[in-house]
Amino acid sequence: MTSAIDEPAVLISHPTGNQNVRNAVQSLAEHNMLAEFWTAIAWQPESRWNPLLPDKLKMLLARRTFQEAPRDQVKSVPWREMVRLGARSSPFGKLLTAGERPFSVVGMYRNFDAKVAQRLRELEADAVYAYEGGALQTFREARRQGIAALYELTTGHWNWKRNRLREEAECNPESAGLLSQLNDSARHLDEKSEELQLADLVFVPSQHVRRTLAGVVPDEKIRVLCYGAPQVRERNRIRQPASRPLKVLFAGALSRQKGIGYLLDAIDLLDSRVELTLVGRRLGADRRVDEACNKWRWFETIPHRQVLEVMMESDVLVLPSFSEGFGLVVTEALACGVPVIVTPEVGASDLVSDGREGFVVPVGSGADIADRLSALDRDRELLAQMSQNAQITAAAHTWENYRRTFAETVAETVRTSSWR
Repeated sequence: MTSAIDEPAVLISHPTGNQNVRNAVQSLAEHNMLAEFWTAIAWQPESRWNPLLPDKLKMLLARRTFQEAPRDQVKSVPWREMVRLGARSSPFGKLLTAGERPFSVVGMYRNFDAKVAQRLRELEADAVYAYEGGALQTFREARRQGIAALYELTTGHWNWKRNRLREEAECNPESAGLLSQLNDSARHLDEKSEELQLADLVFVPSQHVRRTLAGVVPDEKIRVLCYGAPQVRERNRIRQPASRPLKVLFAGALSRQKGIGYLLDAIDLLDSRVELTLVGRRLGADRRVDEACNKWRWFETIPHRQVLEVMMESDVLVLPSFSEGFGLVVTEALACGVPVIVTPEVGASDLVSDGREGFVVPVGSGADIADRLSALDRDRELLAQMSQNAQITAAAHTWENYRRTFAETVAETVRTSSWR
């Protein structure tokens, strides 16, 4: 290894590059620890192809630009993901992207992982940092080279989630076909289990995820690093009249796993006292969700800046998931001064004290969601105080703090490891 011991060289990889991934990459770059960042698509907005693309594809690609690292350290494996994105809304979408076919999510992840492993054989690095479903071949190569394999599990352990989803399917048989993770193959699950076994350290974003790993990963191998909140946005503090309907927001895939059915139960109970906005893709035919999208304001996909604008117009965010590793939309809402209603199985509930920044309600209870929404509707002073508390909490849990802690933890792990 050629890197200085105080500044280990880390290759980090993730096919799509979510907000938490971007901050991990930026952290490594800021602390001179980034060897390379690998992703599926690293789009350049100045590309000569950009003006020729359909608006919808252009919007998707705009989310795959990376300013968090020097351009020469960002590497990509684009073709399978480009085909997958292009085929998703075409007549050939299901044929090309279903199950574990080459252009499915799983197929793309496997191909991506193989390319990163191949690069690792050429690159001098002290550690690799990878994510669930895209780490197996990379970690096998790391073992062969004797370098640290660092893993991030952003969601609950697959076995815990499957058990939880089965419970939901039993309670709501009509939604069983919409719980796609129940269809994961034995091969795919075995691969994810091997990733965890090969990992030298497992990073998780919440105590919820840590709990799902009980009996699977030794506790001493787990590090909880809570994700951060964006910069607090200035909010109009004028008290809203009680006669105005409460503006309720749901942001995320319109899936049963995220508890959308229980939110709609609550909205039905309150009816004209609330106005609902839905931001997210429908994942399959669901009469209940379809009716809600037709009745209320619905955005299938909008740029992130517009999501934040919608948040600023909202009174409360509801995310009643029964399996959510963290829920970045929660910290974004807090930064916008929007109180939240979440379940204990939303990882970001670690940052929510019941009755302060919002409410923590039992899983699977539309009545409890309706009760808390009704309380905020009746008491606009309480709503205003929770809005202030939300921003105080967001200001104390910034992405800057996360990046500093992340770099310190990774560096300390590599320095004190026995793999060097």
